[in-house]
Order: sequence, then C-alpha cells, then structure tokens
Amino acid sequence: MNRPQIGLLLSAFVILGLLTATGRGQDQPRRGFLSVLKEGQGVQLKEVAGRYEITVMKDLPFGHRVIEVGADYVVVEDSVGVTETRIPIYSIKSIVKLKFPKR
Repeated sequence: MNRPQIGLLLSAFVILGLLTATGRGQDQPRRGFLSVLKEGQGVQLKEVAGRYEITVMKDLPFGHRVIEVGADYVVVEDSVGVTETRIPIYSIKSIVKLKFPKR
C-alpha cells in the first residue's frame, strides 16, 4: 500500500470511530418490562415463590420507594431508609399496577 491509501484508510477509521461514539450516552426512552417504574415512586414488595411481585398504585405510599431503575434491575429502599435492595430483572415475577375505577 502506498502512503495516500494508508492515510485514507486511517481517516476512514477515525471518522467511523467518531460517528459511533456520538450516539452513546444519550437518554433513550425506556420501554419494556421496567418502564412502569419511576424513581421516587412508592411500591410494595411481596415475595412469591422466591421471586418478587412489585405492586404500584398512584398517589399511595407503600413500604418501599424506587431509588433507581436500570435496563435490567431496579433498586428499592424501605420506608425508613434502612435497607436498600437491588433486584435483577430475572428475580421479578410481575409488576402489578393497581387502578381504581372513577366514580
């Protein structure tokens, strides 16, 4: 290979590296199983057959509060702030969202 071809090839790799790196770190809207959970939300944890059932109800404080929601885990803290539990997605049986009919 001669010098112009090597320079062109190196330039192409640098440009490719810059283009792929710019998309990282951008906030993407969450979709999927954990998208129901929001940080600061009150939840109830219940263990069912070795897995967690998480119950969510709007505007009602429960025994736990959501601290962090990741792509494959959720972190909850108890109401007094003593214990913090990190729950991987494979340990969650279900997320129940309670809705009451309007009168």
